[in-house]
Amino acid sequence: MNNGYGQQIVSTKANTLYALSKVIKKSKIEKMYILPVAEFENNRENVLRDITETYGGEQIIVRSSSSKEDSFKTSNAGHYESILGIDSGDSEQVNSAIEKVIASYQKDIEILDHEQILVQRQAQNVKFSGVIFTRDIQGNRPYYLINYDDQGSTDSVTSGSGGKTLWIVKNASISEIDEPWGKLIDAVQEIELFLNGMALDIEFAINEKGEIIIFQVRPLVASYKQVQKMDDGDFFSRIKGIKEQYNNNKSALNGRTMMFSDMAFWNPSEIIGSNPRSLEYSLYEEILLKHAWNQGIAEIGYRRLPNKLMFKLGNKPYISVEYSFYSLLPQSLDEKLALKLVDFYCNKLKKDLTAHDKIEFEIAYTTYDFCTEKNSRELLENGFSKEERDTFLKALFTLTNNCLTGFKELTDKDLLSLKLMDNIRQPIEEALDAGGLSTKEMFRSIMILLDAITRYGTPQFTRQARLAFMARAFCRTLVFAGYFTDEEMDNFTKSINTISSEFDNDFERYSVGKMSMEDFNKKYGHLRSGTYDIRTDRYDKMNFRPVSNRRKDQFKNNGIKTLDREKLKKAIDEVGFNVTPEEFIEFLKSAIKQREYFKFEFTRSLSLVLELLINIGNDIDIKRRDLSWLNVDDIMECVSTADPASLRQELINRINGRRQENSFNRNIIMPAVITDERDIDFIPVAEARPNFITARHIEGEVIVLEDEPDADIRDKIVAIPKADPGYEWIFTKGIKGFITKYGGVASHMAIRCAEFEIPAAIGCGEKIYDYVTSTSYLDMDCRNGKIEEGIQYKNLRALITQREGVNQYGDPTDILESAYVRFYELLGFIPVPVSNHTKNFERLFDEKVDLLIVVGGGSLDSRYYDKKHDDELQPHRDAMEEKLIRYCISHGIPIIATCRGMQYINVLFGGKLHYHPKLKVKRPRGEDHKVFLVKENREIYVNNYHKDCIFTDNLAPCFTPVAVDKENDVVEAYESEAMKILALQWHPERRFETANALEETRKIVLDFIRKHIG
Repeated sequence: MNNGYGQQIVSTKANTLYALSKVIKKSKIEKMYILPVAEFENNRENVLRDITETYGGEQIIVRSSSSKEDSFKTSNAGHYESILGIDSGDSEQVNSAIEKVIASYQKDIEILDHEQILVQRQAQNVKFSGVIFTRDIQGNRPYYLINYDDQGSTDSVTSGSGGKTLWIVKNASISEIDEPWGKLIDAVQEIELFLNGMALDIEFAINEKGEIIIFQVRPLVASYKQVQKMDDGDFFSRIKGIKEQYNNNKSALNGRTMMFSDMAFWNPSEIIGSNPRSLEYSLYEEILLKHAWNQGIAEIGYRRLPNKLMFKLGNKPYISVEYSFYSLLPQSLDEKLALKLVDFYCNKLKKDLTAHDKIEFEIAYTTYDFCTEKNSRELLENGFSKEERDTFLKALFTLTNNCLTGFKELTDKDLLSLKLMDNIRQPIEEALDAGGLSTKEMFRSIMILLDAITRYGTPQFTRQARLAFMARAFCRTLVFAGYFTDEEMDNFTKSINTISSEFDNDFERYSVGKMSMEDFNKKYGHLRSGTYDIRTDRYDKMNFRPVSNRRKDQFKNNGIKTLDREKLKKAIDEVGFNVTPEEFIEFLKSAIKQREYFKFEFTRSLSLVLELLINIGNDIDIKRRDLSWLNVDDIMECVSTADPASLRQELINRINGRRQENSFNRNIIMPAVITDERDIDFIPVAEARPNFITARHIEGEVIVLEDEPDADIRDKIVAIPKADPGYEWIFTKGIKGFITKYGGVASHMAIRCAEFEIPAAIGCGEKIYDYVTSTSYLDMDCRNGKIEEGIQYKNLRALITQREGVNQYGDPTDILESAYVRFYELLGFIPVPVSNHTKNFERLFDEKVDLLIVVGGGSLDSRYYDKKHDDELQPHRDAMEEKLIRYCISHGIPIIATCRGMQYINVLFGGKLHYHPKLKVKRPRGEDHKVFLVKENREIYVNNYHKDCIFTDNLAPCFTPVAVDKENDVVEAYESEAMKILALQWHPERRFETANALEETRKIVLDFIRKHIG
């Protein structure tokens, strides 16, 4: 498009707004006063008087309007100052604000005469404010992207302190867009028309009258930098096609379009992701969501529904919400009441879409538990008669009671089915291992296995999963109803020995040599980090680290815990279940255990299917990543072909076609929930409600496992998109916390985190997950449901000393462990290493220095010890560190010293140091030990990487002990308020074995920083 005219109009912020103010009708621009900097410098008094007269005491905003911002090459958004909330009648305030804006220009503009200042009346009674991009800034897609605030602030979005997100397809009908956004889009389209369709970045506000106020219009620089341009016509055509797909999927229950969710019931986004490849999707559909999902639960009294449950729109898999609700109702209900309940559940969900991954807990009544009688009274307030409610509850009670009384028989029957599936799998696996299968036989074996899974594996798994859900619902509501405490129930559920806890115990045995790799792989080798993803390796192909990285106190075996029989009998009797407390407890334990076991077993056969396909790929020269674009129908076609290899080119063509289709569909933003066709055009990125596990409060470094698959995750908060059970190995690594984008409260990983008391936020949704993964250090409060950035400081500058050494050529070098840098980065510092050979060290302080870090490593000169030694010396380092220490003390700059640094400062001020003394209680290197915090009168654990010691009577008189090793009478940390020094004998940047030890040390350091830096 020719944007020549628009480019003439777009100039500085002030000039652009002035030009637009003359022509726009559907929005307004607040009263403007454009001030050249030269005029202000030459005629200040008149300018200030003019501003006062122009605005008559109204509140104004003084804004930058530089020639260096808002261009087609760079926006420099936020680069220069803008000052809000200025009283136009106060000349001093106005003058000060203008001077601040001019000062912000001076950092990179030499000649200011022709620069401008824009003064405007500040918008009042703002209801919404934000930024709208007329194209998507990531892929130049034809979406309006709105980031907005609805709390009345005019700068929370642009300052980065808040905001919500909304996507609107550019060709969406304005009449179909909810207000106030339809009115905003109408106003923006008027501006686009005037600027010849130029891609724009527009700041706006909407006041309480519904008026659109434009604060800024500038070129959307990110759009102009896109090399590959989007074909909007093709894009809109695909959106139209997706709408047609949606409208064609009519409900078998009532003939209407359905409500879709990507996380309801069988949560596909959690299991196969929001953008699965063809093979993942088709396998998940074939073995679970075509028929098995309903076959299993229909046998225990739920409604029969022979329809598939999962649908794909674009690339995204969805679950039919209506089918989910319907299938979770008792068979004995008449159809009219069943459909009435389905409608009620759907309407209830529409009022709170954040519950779409929690429908079985918060929306529908699928089990008669210890709170059902009370909670279901809402039915009487929503159009149900007493008779209808009673009929429903009676049917639900009967279904639940039958499951309780008949679960042993059900489970025994299902376990026999697993054996049949295993009998089919074993000879195929043995033949594959022996290399005795032809390509055609492997194709045939895949179909045999898929048939066995859908007959003997997944229907049984869905049934056991439903029984486990009942058990979890019982556990939750026994607490909600007041029969048991959270602690009592947690202790009970954690004592249940599942296949997952077996895995952890066996991995520990393998790590210490008590279980061979062969035996470990025989039992667990079929597992994958992506259960349905052919691109992921099986555990027996992964390179597990040979040593477990658990913390010492993680996964304690507290022994078997049970529930108080008297309290449980009272609860059972009040509800009326026909089981004894002993039978009820056995149901809880068995149901929770069997769910995990059945999943573990059917995935053996599924994993073999993927291995067979990988071997086929090797035979016919198709790479594993390419095989991921095939589907089950392709495999069936190959089985019926005399020579499957002859289909290679046809398969390649299909692979290429699906890859291309998927690539384009990835550009289409699909909502988590679809209630009608409009939701495909109008997509609010809603904040999900994470499912928080445990009541603990932690903070720690974030590792995004997708980005760093080989990272050391011990003591870290690990983030992954989906809570796939194949990530079981994570729990062997001593992680601190766990976060997923997708996942429900009853998901495998949620259960695992609860079992091992690992703080977690399962199913955060896109917005919170994106926030988490862009954050280096996180504060997660599970009790209060909060996730916040854990770095309280930004861009503080710290000088950090280094070890002294020589390289292989004899040249002097400086050495710094990267762990120091990372530790202080995660406190908000920018560590600046200081060379031991720096001349004119005072120049280091030309820029503001907030902290000096004196690191550890190596011995001091013999004169500082009680005895001589032959260790290598570091004279240049000693000299540099002494200069830095004394300079910082004299200039009031805080100092944190570690290990050798702590010892050095002590001897510099008259203390003494003992070289490798013999201690009463040995402190092995690398092992944690207790120290006593003097002021707080309590003990914490610290690591140990030193042999030299400061005994308590050898501490320099100017220092006060912070922590001591009481058993050895050794100072472990000291401080000086006057000199602003904190000195630690242990290493905060290195690994701790004990849970919470790092947090305790970090707290000590942070308290010091808060006190002396602010």
